[in-house]
Amino acid sequence: MAEKLNNYAISLVVPVFNEQEIIEETVKIYLNDLAGIFDEYELIVVDDASTDYTREMLYGLERLHKGKLKVIINEKNLGSGRSLLRGMQSARFPYVATNFADRPFDIKELRNVMMLFEKDIDFVAVCRHDRSANTIYRKLTSLANYYLIKLLFGTKINDFQFTQVYRLNMLYNIKVDSIGTFVPPELMIRALAGGCRNLEYRTTFYARGKGKAKCGHPRVICRTLFDMFSFWFKFHLGVKSKYSNEKKKKNWL
Repeated sequence: MAEKLNNYAISLVVPVFNEQEIIEETVKIYLNDLAGIFDEYELIVVDDASTDYTREMLYGLERLHKGKLKVIINEKNLGSGRSLLRGMQSARFPYVATNFADRPFDIKELRNVMMLFEKDIDFVAVCRHDRSANTIYRKLTSLANYYLIKLLFGTKINDFQFTQVYRLNMLYNIKVDSIGTFVPPELMIRALAGGCRNLEYRTTFYARGKGKAKCGHPRVICRTLFDMFSFWFKFHLGVKSKYSNEKKKKNWL
């Protein structure tokens, strides 16, 4: 059995919306995998105003895994990006990882990802080897999003919408304006523009087993495009985020 990473403590943030088919299984897998790698860890699940039984199931799971599972409820739908940021804001540990309810990234690989922080970097962008696990529609929208970001911002990151691991103290200095799925790209672009350093880790992308994907909905795509072009305008004109860098930790969203 591999030794635990005693030098690292981590908060895993997972935004969810209407995931009653898989949320119990996902929580169990994530907590089990985290316990096998870290002595200190927490799973933060942010429910984005689900309309099914996801919220009720999460409350029961939180009572069962008290101290390891933290549930945050959005009373109105804020979008996956803003939900990620709410989870990051409540993180207790010095490293913050992101993933999703359908488990596209194997959490056990965090053991390898964390080793990259020995090189004194600020965040790791986990990149998919390919997008074969997506449907044809999701492949097209995902690749279109990727190349558009590359064209607009010239950022050398090779995957903006998968999984990332950040030093928590880095996040305190970066304020984002986006709401939806463009939050991770904006966060990383701002980080690199501010002098932060990163590395990439390539791995397998796992397909959803149960439930329905939400990111490919036309409304989500339109929100992403709005956030992307809005940020492009501000970024190239040097307009500061409306979220001041002077705010204290509790208000850093």
